[in-house]
Amino acid sequence: MKNFQQIISQARAKGPVRVAVAQAADPEVLSAIVEAKRIGIAEGVFIGDSKGISDLLAELKEDPADYTLIEAASQEECAKIAVAIVNSGEADVLMKGLLQTATFLRPVLDKEKGLRTGRLISHASVFEWSEKEKLLIVTDCAINITPDLKQKKGILENAIQLAQALGIETPYAAVVCALELVNPDMPDTIDAAVLAKMADRGEIKNAVVDGPLAFDNAVSKEAAVHKGISSPVAGKVDILLMPDMKTGNVIHKSFIHFANLKGAGVVLGARVPLIATSRSDSAETKLYSLAVGNLLAHSLKKKRTTG
Repeated sequence: MKNFQQIISQARAKGPVRVAVAQAADPEVLSAIVEAKRIGIAEGVFIGDSKGISDLLAELKEDPADYTLIEAASQEECAKIAVAIVNSGEADVLMKGLLQTATFLRPVLDKEKGLRTGRLISHASVFEWSEKEKLLIVTDCAINITPDLKQKKGILENAIQLAQALGIETPYAAVVCALELVNPDMPDTIDAAVLAKMADRGEIKNAVVDGPLAFDNAVSKEAAVHKGISSPVAGKVDILLMPDMKTGNVIHKSFIHFANLKGAGVVLGARVPLIATSRSDSAETKLYSLAVGNLLAHSLKKKRTTG
């Protein structure tokens, strides 16, 4: 798949998923779910202020009776009920509405009633890279603040799983640093080199991994050649593994607000995909995130079924 329209078409072909939305009284979230329902990729289960949700649906010229509405008084209760709905098998995707990300994730991470799988929870952004006619995954942009080597491995493995759900069977992954040489004074470059060697030895599977690579070398073959760098990933990159969350967050927002790239976001590593887009994200971004979540949910179901 090369763009979000192809993702949407594939999601439509696989069939709609049920999305539990915590604190759903948000116009942008509801607009995205309404459009997702119209094109056949998602159905909504809305938790929160039922009257407020009904009023917003009416403004969108939708009949509230066409959706499942569940009353909840507080943000915390919204999140807990949404997770319980997923655990009961009544929803395939969990989505954040008008509430804080920390509140949204707290019941997800609960050791007894949450959605843990043993994998690291991480965030990934998906962008439509029209210049290269491909998709680009950037991770982690929102969850892991300063990941260590073990966490970076988990973040990368989650991104590889996402890439495969998007039809990229063997993604090229660049471990991005401030420069392309191993420097003992810069621990991120050592982590990058170790991750690349782990992939060479089969400890990280189903991807071609190289690092350390500076951002320009990862995205541009010409830049790598100019610097005398020989890399199987340069210019072919599908996954940009960031050194820390602040770098990923800045790259994500730069792509959206300066480069005007179309983007989506998903949280990985839980039993189902989590859609935790920013409250400032547009309905379009939320719709694309739902389409990505659809494909990931179907992929996870297939893996559970086939073992």
